[in-house]
Amino acid sequence: MLDLRYISTFNRFMCWLLLSSTIMSLLPSSLFTGSFGLWLNDYRLLFILSMVASGAYFFSHAAIMLFQYLFSRKQRLMQEKLLKELLDYLDANEKSVLREFVIQRKSVIKLPVTEPTVKNLLEQGILTYAFGEPGDAGINSIKPLMISIAARPLLTFKVLGLNPTNMTEEQKDLIMTTRPKYAYKRLDRH
Repeated sequence: MLDLRYISTFNRFMCWLLLSSTIMSLLPSSLFTGSFGLWLNDYRLLFILSMVASGAYFFSHAAIMLFQYLFSRKQRLMQEKLLKELLDYLDANEKSVLREFVIQRKSVIKLPVTEPTVKNLLEQGILTYAFGEPGDAGINSIKPLMISIAARPLLTFKVLGLNPTNMTEEQKDLIMTTRPKYAYKRLDRH
């Protein structure tokens, strides 16, 4: 619902100007007699000009809003396409880091942000900090990370190299042996 408190005073004035000048310009002059009718005929051009100016003001705002919407949509689609391409070309180490979220069945896990694979996933926008970006990243800094919201729908079992229904024991063992070294350690340090 539209909250009138957030509409600026200038926009309210322009809306009032558009409505009143449109009404005064479009009403037939035969409705008004006497001195008001003469005054209206003398200033009809002023009402028409104010109607055009206020209409142009709102039209320009609508055009700007449409442009912003189209630009943000195009940017979002380009970002999604880039993210999809990045996910298609993940190397084995990056896949193993992302598989940890599935193996541990957690949406947030603590990972070393200085490790090159994790750092790369952070820079690509596939991983993100779980509780906002920390102020300091020490040498052996372990931070809670999660898969970014944009990457979640694109990360499938196929992308991660998993097939939970038709995996042999050999494939399961291979996945478990290719886990990152730090996945076996308890990373509860801050």
